Amino acid sequence: MDFQAGRSANWFTRLKNSDLPTAALFLLPSLVIMGVFNFYPVASVFFLSLFKWDNLSKIKTFVGLDNYISLFQSSRFWNSLKVTGEYTLVVTTISILLGLILAVILNNRFLMGKSFWRGLFFLPVVTPTVAAAMVWILLFNPGFGFVNVVLRSLGFDGLNWLADKIWALPTVMTLGIWRRVGFTFILYLAALQSLSKEYYESAEIDGANFLDKFRFITAPLLRSTTIMLVILGVIDSFLVFDQVMVLTRGGPANVTEVIGMFMYTSSFSLFKLGYGSAISVIMFLIVALFTIFQWKFVGFGSAEEAE
Repeated sequence: MDFQAGRSANWFTRLKNSDLPTAALFLLPSLVIMGVFNFYPVASVFFLSLFKWDNLSKIKTFVGLDNYISLFQSSRFWNSLKVTGEYTLVVTTISILLGLILAVILNNRFLMGKSFWRGLFFLPVVTPTVAAAMVWILLFNPGFGFVNVVLRSLGFDGLNWLADKIWALPTVMTLGIWRRVGFTFILYLAALQSLSKEYYESAEIDGANFLDKFRFITAPLLRSTTIMLVILGVIDSFLVFDQVMVLTRGGPANVTEVIGMFMYTSSFSLFKLGYGSAISVIMFLIVALFTIFQWKFVGFGSAEEAE
């Protein structure tokens, strides 16, 4: 007994003399805030997905996994995943390619006004999505929109872009690309400026041209940045909602209904909160999976990345 009491006293003394109590005290407010605004809502969504609830009655009916079974049997759910996948593929691919091209061009030391061009191309990133979507509605207006005005001046018929089953999704994608390019561009530019000039000087001595230097030096050294941008692009695309809500509300005929829009409609238009929570859980798992991939293959500030 004395031995056990001595061990407990020594443990308490070491704990008292360490920095752990002070660290816990300072971390407590942050942990409380994260618990209330992050962990509790996530846990509530997982819990609610097991119930049938219309958000009006006080009674929640436990249905187990029925919401998930109904979800996977729904053609509308699979359509929303398909639309989200198409949006993700096009927006992520084109924004990365355009961002890389812009970064290479604006990294040229002989280019004048670099600060102006960098700020101009980064401006869409900090532009509110709703404001940008309203501008898009004006640009693609079937009557007086700038796009149709230009097309008519060239002898083509204008389109009702946001109400056309073929062109509605590409129109939404153009807004996503416009907002995403600045982000990919600034990350590529930072990565390019961190590359050693010795590689390029050695390549020039060996007679390499611009394309050779880009293919054998720039592209391989930017591999980790590209992987990170691909994963972040996928995550961002699966969370897209506001621009679809403003531009099309998922129409026409659900051709622009991404999974976030499907979740919103199910929850707050059809009043199926349990069903909508199940959709949110699926979205959470997809985003978490890509986040794990990012930590695994890219990381953020890890020792391997620094090397």
